[in-house]
Amino acid sequence: MLPAFIKIASPPPLSPQDSSDDLLLSHDKELHAAEGKTIVTSATDCSDLVSAISEFDFNACQFRVSQWDKKTKYSDYIRSGLDYLKRRESVIMLFEAPSTASDTSSFFNSQSWAFHDYPPSSNAYKTMLGPCRYSLMNGTAFPTYLQAGTPTTGLLEHWIETVPGFETPTFVSEIPADDLNVAVYAYLPTESIKNHMNDPYVHYHLAGKDALHLMTTKTTKLMATTKQRPCIAKVTHSMASKGIFIIRNDEDEREFEEFLETSGNPPYVVTALVDIDRNVACHCFVHPNGEVTFFGSNENYKREDGSWSMDSYLMMRDQALLQEIQLPFVEDVAKYCHSLGYWGFCGVDVLFDGTGQGYLVDVNPRVTGSCPSLMVGQLLQDKYGFDFGLFRRNGNITYQGSAAELFAEVKAFNVEHEGSCQVVLFGAYEEAPDNTKVNIGIYSHSIERCEEVLYHFVQ
Repeated sequence: MLPAFIKIASPPPLSPQDSSDDLLLSHDKELHAAEGKTIVTSATDCSDLVSAISEFDFNACQFRVSQWDKKTKYSDYIRSGLDYLKRRESVIMLFEAPSTASDTSSFFNSQSWAFHDYPPSSNAYKTMLGPCRYSLMNGTAFPTYLQAGTPTTGLLEHWIETVPGFETPTFVSEIPADDLNVAVYAYLPTESIKNHMNDPYVHYHLAGKDALHLMTTKTTKLMATTKQRPCIAKVTHSMASKGIFIIRNDEDEREFEEFLETSGNPPYVVTALVDIDRNVACHCFVHPNGEVTFFGSNENYKREDGSWSMDSYLMMRDQALLQEIQLPFVEDVAKYCHSLGYWGFCGVDVLFDGTGQGYLVDVNPRVTGSCPSLMVGQLLQDKYGFDFGLFRRNGNITYQGSAAELFAEVKAFNVEHEGSCQVVLFGAYEEAPDNTKVNIGIYSHSIERCEEVLYHFVQ
């Protein structure tokens, strides 16, 4: 339940924008909360919030979008937002997610702000690969928290060699517990953090799938029960696509009920199942004044067997079209976030059916996984003319060799194939001399070449 002290405030006026890259879009639309309820009563009572939102004039504020300038980095955006708000805190950029399933992670949420991440990702992924991936584009305005204090030896040198305009970030391994002059830009609300940059209750609310129907009418229909089939049951605060079940029959229902019993009965919502043709995610930054900076979009492709690839396809030549079809959803999300006082990074996931009808299915109020790879893709497109990229980032991608061998092989490949194909390592962690976990992006002039090189380096 959203705490009663969260208020809906009118946005400050937009500052004048002279950039020719700005796209000013004003629509005569209203935001209506779709009727329906989540199944679990602990997450159902949003009537006060709906009432407050119904009185908010979303048409009073314009929706302005600008493109990433290919220079400003993550911590620069946070600093500019604080300057706009006349806040003077120092900030630590925390790109590590808390866990509710593993108390061995750096940040464990046991009481508040539960996130369903069972089975939990490996500690190497949570504490090293993920934070390093985002640190690549963090810049130098504020440091990144990294549990180990420094990335894997060779990673910074690799970024200097491969990423145009790279700015070497700084790292800290501790977050001051009692210094209220130091705020934390948290990937997600974290119990042990005392001074979040954003209100953690608002942040948690926005991360829930039970909030989608308050943001927009352009989403899948809420169902009252899993007996209305086919349907999808989704844990409200699931991580990495965990806790999502398609229910077509009684056997699917039993599997879902067993999951609920073994995972502590997390709250969930049930929505209609839609036949999906495209799966598109976009990445942006919502400024304190409500304006949006757009970083780009990626797709996950459907395989021949009907399953979806977990790789992010970066079609650089299609970015303008992808932005156009996603902007109506981004507008609704950005206005809702802004109405609650949230500002910062945001990912918006939209599914499209065969007729082109789109459905908002997920909002991630944080820097999202493929965002750094898209930013690198734009830089390499400018340098080499690459129109395609392929990014793989789950926690179990293995290079069969040491980290030193990996960096050496990638460097040799990039030198030999400069201008035709480049490999970028977003993170690397050596678990054993013959086993290095990686996050990897491949950029080239064709997607087929990207796929060929990807499977050469990793399994």
